[in-house]
Order: sequence, then C-alpha cells, then structure tokens
Amino acid sequence: MPCLYLKKTMNPIDFYILHTSSMQASDHFVCQLANKVWHQGYRVYIQCDSFERAERLNVKLWTFKDESFLPHDIYPNTSAIAESPILIGYNKEQVCNGMEVLINLSEIVPAFFEQFKRIADIVEDSPVLREKGRNRYRFYKNQNYELKVHNINR
Repeated sequence: MPCLYLKKTMNPIDFYILHTSSMQASDHFVCQLANKVWHQGYRVYIQCDSFERAERLNVKLWTFKDESFLPHDIYPNTSAIAESPILIGYNKEQVCNGMEVLINLSEIVPAFFEQFKRIADIVEDSPVLREKGRNRYRFYKNQNYELKVHNINR
C-alpha cells in the first residue's frame, strides 16, 4: 500500500504537557488519549523514538483497561496495516495513508506530520524533554498552526 501525503491543513495542534516523572503514568495517558480518539472514529498513529518504547506501548494498549483492549499493531512490523485502527511506529519513515490523528512521543517533529488531520504532541516532564517540546512548539508556530496547550497533572 503506497503512502501518500495529504494536503496541509491548519487544524490546531494540541500540546499535552505531562507533569509527571513516571514513564508508566505517561504511557497510561497516551493509552487513554488513543482510546478516546479511536472511540471518536479516527485512526491513530503513535510515533515513538525507539522500538523499546513502541513495544512498551504495545503491551500497555493490550492491558491498560481490565475490560477491553485497544486494537493495534506495530508499524512497520505488521502485515495488517490496512485493518489496524491504531498503529505504533518508531522509525522516521512516512506512515501509510488513512491514519488521521498523530500522537507524537518523538523528540522531533516527524517529517510526515502534514498527512494528519490532527496532532497531539506529548511533552514529558524533564528539563531536556521540555526544551525539545518548546522546539517543536516553535516549529509549528512558525508554520502558522493554531496551538493549544493542555497541562496534565498525574
């Protein structure tokens, strides 16, 4: 399945500033956000910086709710991309057409960010990661995106 870029939209980009030092609380928030977005009828792509983080989220998406799981796959390690409403990726390649919402856990702005209708950028609570989040914020602001900031205390 070829990956195509969609025309750039000027939808708002939501920055979620997580005020927690716990990676477990951060992963749980990402699962909650993916669950909410998926139940609103959107396909979700979660961009990680490493395979290890992608695998940790893979496990968490199976177990974060006692009564259910979130249907997902790791991209590009799957052949079921077309059916998966949630994909977790960890490389810098573009993602396949049809994913509508990007949850960015990466320290950089993904090169393929323009293909998404909505972007949720997660900023974790450490001095280094906050500064990288500010850099992403400045990048989007310079591109004239509407930015919204949400402080999440966990």
